[in-house]
Amino acid sequence: MRFLAVGLAVILCVMPSGALAQNTMQPVDPALTGFLSGTPVTLLDWGMLRLDREVRQATAALGVKDGRDGPVKMGTLYRPFDRRVLAYLSLPITGRERSLARCREMYGLLRDHLLAGAPGGMSAAGWYLQRIFASDARGSGSGRPEPFGDMLTNMVLLEVTLRVPEADAFAAGPPKVTCAGRLDQEEAAEVPPWRPPG
Repeated sequence: MRFLAVGLAVILCVMPSGALAQNTMQPVDPALTGFLSGTPVTLLDWGMLRLDREVRQATAALGVKDGRDGPVKMGTLYRPFDRRVLAYLSLPITGRERSLARCREMYGLLRDHLLAGAPGGMSAAGWYLQRIFASDARGSGSGRPEPFGDMLTNMVLLEVTLRVPEADAFAAGPPKVTCAGRLDQEEAAEVPPWRPPG
């Protein structure tokens, strides 16, 4: 085995690098670059990607990790029925700790971490979201609706769910607890469980 590895290393060193590149590199199909450069990415897409990354970083900084109770789920999604962006964190929590107070505590920690770099005061959420949902290009603010920061603050919701661990799915205990709020709200409101209409 050692002889084979040494022999392969010698062959790679003796072979001209151009020959190796010619064997592995193929020309890029112009249809691919045409498609990628012609597909627009909206500021909504861009902002949701950035917000998703920041929620993941904040969750990691808070020390929230997958455990024996199940995976931590987080991300962002767009709700077309009410045109809101939802940044969410879903944690498996044992029955004793699944409460509205604990949900609000997690919401506050996550919210505070997201807004940590924003200037203080009531405009912190608007400033933060303008930074997240804005283009990096200069002069890109023309044509945007005003008050842009206030509108973004109204559109984006932060939601925390303390869910039942999979191992406890059929055990007696409190149901999942969900709380949500805008980033300018210090305390999240309880979100009632969804029920079918009628």
